[in-house]
Amino acid sequence: MIKVFVTRKVEQSRFSQRNEELKEKTINVMRLMEVAMPLLLLLMNTAIVAIIWFGDMAVVGQNAQVGEVVAILNYTMRITGALSMFSMFVIIFSRTKASAERISQVLEEETEKDVERPQSAKVEKGAITFQHVSFHYPNMKEDVLTDISLSIEAGQTVAFMGETGSGKSSLFQLIPRLFESQKGTIYIDGNKINQFHSEELRQAIGYVPQEVFLFSGTIKDNLLWGKRNVSVEEMTQAVEEAQIAHTIQSLPLKYDTLIGQKGVNLSGGQKQRISIARALVRKPKILLLDDSTSALDVRTEAKLLNAIRSHSCTTLLITQKITSAMDADLIVLMEDGQIVAKGSHEELLQQSTMYQELVQSQEQKGVLIHE
Repeated sequence: MIKVFVTRKVEQSRFSQRNEELKEKTINVMRLMEVAMPLLLLLMNTAIVAIIWFGDMAVVGQNAQVGEVVAILNYTMRITGALSMFSMFVIIFSRTKASAERISQVLEEETEKDVERPQSAKVEKGAITFQHVSFHYPNMKEDVLTDISLSIEAGQTVAFMGETGSGKSSLFQLIPRLFESQKGTIYIDGNKINQFHSEELRQAIGYVPQEVFLFSGTIKDNLLWGKRNVSVEEMTQAVEEAQIAHTIQSLPLKYDTLIGQKGVNLSGGQKQRISIARALVRKPKILLLDDSTSALDVRTEAKLLNAIRSHSCTTLLITQKITSAMDADLIVLMEDGQIVAKGSHEELLQQSTMYQELVQSQEQKGVLIHE
């Protein structure tokens, strides 16, 4: 995610700062422990010596029995033993304080605030227009997207290609308003994107990120993240279109099969297909696939993309495979945060040297399969 968001320098700075803070707090705690332990030991041993000394005097003077002195000595050692745990309490307290601060940061995090309007715009068809959009991440000065202008008609399938760090994922992040562009305007169905309430806008978008994230729980629980009130028929249709139905049916517990944290007990392709099914189950008007078919073989991917085309939604696909892009209505090539070429597969073969090199490279590797 750091590479995708181009925040390496920012994260390195934050990491160094946190390390320094941790070092200072650890040094302070260790100093306190080093001072406290000798004092506690001194107190404990002084108390024991005093009891033995005065106990001896009391026994000699026949004012106390030996058993009474031993009992007092035993109780005192128990008390001083409890005091010796004080240093452990200091460590536990410091850790608890740090954890409480992290929880507090989450609870106090500002939520997104939409401008109140009498009526929010609705996503009806899924047409998207970028007009001279430029964007950089918070706390960064360098733009990751520069002067992006692009029109995508409702129902079109658009493939985005380019090297890592060329701004493809950043462009996708702007559509569900995970970030706001600093310059230019994004329109959806002719309405400015800030005229949509964030929640309603995202309800109309199915987003499959590059880094697939599955939650601990059952397969069904993960699909319900896409739509809480999904019917059995809708769920079945989504998993069939995502080409994961056969795998689910072959499992002993089927939809009730438990998934480990982040899907550790599933293959890369299975995780991607479940994530895609989770997006399809909500029947989105706009579907964003961020390199989310990279672990699929060519035939499975072709079946999946054909199934997606049956939906009346606008599909944006980030891919590195020519086989995934060649049937798209529009192919967009990006480099250094800019659009360098766009057109159909045939048009780019004639006009773009970059696209020609991509095709030749994958033909030499045997990636392209012509049927």
